Amino acid sequence: MREQLSLARENVINPRERLLKLEKEGHYVFHGSKALVDRLEPQQAYNNNQKDGAPAVFATPFADVAIYRSLINTNNINGPSESQFGTTGDGVYFKASQNLVDSAKNITGKIYVLDREKFKNFKGTECRLEEPIDPIEVIEVTANDLPTNIEIIEISKRV
Repeated sequence: MREQLSLARENVINPRERLLKLEKEGHYVFHGSKALVDRLEPQQAYNNNQKDGAPAVFATPFADVAIYRSLINTNNINGPSESQFGTTGDGVYFKASQNLVDSAKNITGKIYVLDREKFKNFKGTECRLEEPIDPIEVIEVTANDLPTNIEIIEISKRV
């Protein structure tokens, strides 16, 4: 598989282009994070303050989702912010408040390239693995690598 990665590096200009090429190959899934680690460990996911399944390493078959998740994160902001992403019949969509997009300019994200064959439970934009996994490679991304179709949304006024 490492041989495939080295072939994917040829003629690639930037990290996003490289990740999209790996996505097209269909052998990899991606995990986006700000943290640099040697091994990804299962984490407990929550949905509406309820445990969402067993602890797992979460990844996505969509390189743009991993890039977005590594750079657009409400934990990066003090104060109100909003972000959304998902799939429609037209592909993947992204929405974020302007302050999140602006904060991404100060962040370097890490995209973990992982062996797709080890993952299961593919649903929407994610898949899961309930055991630790070592990345095949880690690719750094910046705001220049963000998907181009991010819709800017207004922050909801909460009373």
